[in-house]
Amino acid sequence: MSAITSFENFNLNKQLLSAIADVGFDRPTEIQQESIPLILGGQEVIGIAQTGTGKTAAYLLPLLMKVRFASGKDPRALILAPTKELTVQIADHAVKLAKYTDLRILALYGGIGPKTQIEQLDAGIDLIVATPGRFMELYLKGDLITRQIKTLVLDEADRMMDMGFMPQLRRIFEIIPHKRQNLLFSATFHEKVERLSKEFLMFPVKVEITPQATAATQVEQELFEIPNLRTKINFLEHLLADEEAFNRVLIFTRTKEVADNVFKYLVRKQ
Repeated sequence: MSAITSFENFNLNKQLLSAIADVGFDRPTEIQQESIPLILGGQEVIGIAQTGTGKTAAYLLPLLMKVRFASGKDPRALILAPTKELTVQIADHAVKLAKYTDLRILALYGGIGPKTQIEQLDAGIDLIVATPGRFMELYLKGDLITRQIKTLVLDEADRMMDMGFMPQLRRIFEIIPHKRQNLLFSATFHEKVERLSKEFLMFPVKVEITPQATAATQVEQELFEIPNLRTKINFLEHLLADEEAFNRVLIFTRTKEVADNVFKYLVRKQ
């Protein structure tokens, strides 16, 4: 397959192309080149790609093209994600790409009261991005009608499996129309994800861009071998002293206890 060098080579409408230019996408990434034509053609797709490869837009762009414009009251597309943070992030991305359309996009997640979300559902929604728990909660309360859903996307499927969402997903598969296009996107394709894909995908095309357990090419990495915790803390303090290079930082630790200790140390050093 020859490389697609421009988003204009896809069958996307002018509204989406204008939004793509606004968000600063120069050319399609590899996962976008491979996935967008398949999804637009109605194919079920398994997309395996690391964070930073453009996989969210790889399914959002064809999905927005399929939904196209506001219609009716009930949602026609559903994206499921494992956490509130990811749900909000995907919905924000969708809103930016749908900037020049009249599509109504809603994020559904727990941790807050459902009143505002129910009011937005009542006003009419085209695309829902949801955590499985809140989706089922609103469905069981009778506030969410699923009969118009024609496309289902599972994003971060590996994390969903690791977090034990399989029972909830099975219930959702049963309450949305069986005649639909299914898409699964994941950073890895371990055994649980493969089992999930076999349960709800029909003859999917697997698009695997980045080899599993490797970082995206857009991410630069450096490894420092440090002998013990005390030296690690001192080295971390040295790195953070450069405020221009490290003004927004995520620190991962092996356990919650270590995370708490690192946090307390850094607070004392302020």
